[in-house]
Amino acid sequence: MGILYVLRAGTDVSNLTLSKFNPLAWTYLGHPFYQNNWYYLIGLFLLTLVVFSIGLVLENSRDLGSSTIAPKKGKTKASKWLATPLRFFFYLNRSTIISWLLADGVIAIMYGSIYGDIDTFVSSNKLISQMFANNSTTLINSFTSLIMVVTTAIGLVMPLVVVHKVQFETNKERLGYLLVQRVSRLKVYHSSLILALFFGTLAILINGFCLGIAATSSMQANNGKFITTCIKASLNQWPLVCLFVGLMLLSLSLPIFVGWLVYGLLGYSFCVTYFAVLLDLPKWMTHTSLFNVLAKMPMEKFDLMSFAILTGIGILAMLLGGILYTQKEIV
Repeated sequence: MGILYVLRAGTDVSNLTLSKFNPLAWTYLGHPFYQNNWYYLIGLFLLTLVVFSIGLVLENSRDLGSSTIAPKKGKTKASKWLATPLRFFFYLNRSTIISWLLADGVIAIMYGSIYGDIDTFVSSNKLISQMFANNSTTLINSFTSLIMVVTTAIGLVMPLVVVHKVQFETNKERLGYLLVQRVSRLKVYHSSLILALFFGTLAILINGFCLGIAATSSMQANNGKFITTCIKASLNQWPLVCLFVGLMLLSLSLPIFVGWLVYGLLGYSFCVTYFAVLLDLPKWMTHTSLFNVLAKMPMEKFDLMSFAILTGIGILAMLLGGILYTQKEIV
């Protein structure tokens, strides 16, 4: 699905003929209420039946509790590279980390390609050009500040999943095998903290860099400084990485539902910020979003006070979470 989505993002703009071979494009290519091309809808229905039939055949042929393809046999002995808790937890989360970082970069590139359309629209329309004659960067900066919210919200999911992996392993009663040896609770906690902070920071850096590269290459006025602007705007979101990682680490010592509340807080903050104008949300409600606490760079100037407050709360949550986790009883 991800590959088809990325292919459609390219073909819809560059070559619409190729979009006809992409099932994700068939719904809008039918042009409902305009041309009513029913054969696209019929094709989508037939493709659904074919895929569903293949799924039934595979489901019927496999053994209960196993997959159709036999799993690959693992190694009989672990490498010395897994001897430390930090490396071991990276090994457990490697697929999530790598795939999420790649997805962050691809999504940022897709959003960056839109800048060319904005640039073309402003330059080709005389009225719009006159509106932005005094400050031609206003529209670009406003769009960038919104995209930063989207990419940061997507990037924040990965470090939360990395931390929540500890809770998952605890619930499966597998973490106790580590703790009865020389591995302490503090080492497990620090390993999750380091992984989440490092790769969370790397995710927002990738977002800013890929967005800047794609935007610069798609705009007519190729300005290399815009890459630096995007990176600065992404680093402005770093306190949110610190805060959400701290809250998720704190939830490890609290009831299980608290961890899901952290995910809910991230989703709520994103929806309030992203749909505030579309849904005409009241001003007091927009202030409840954590994304609205920080300055909306590059549209607004950097706000050191809000940056420091969110970072401080995140660090405090990490310290408190560490104290509680060392006292937690783990089976």
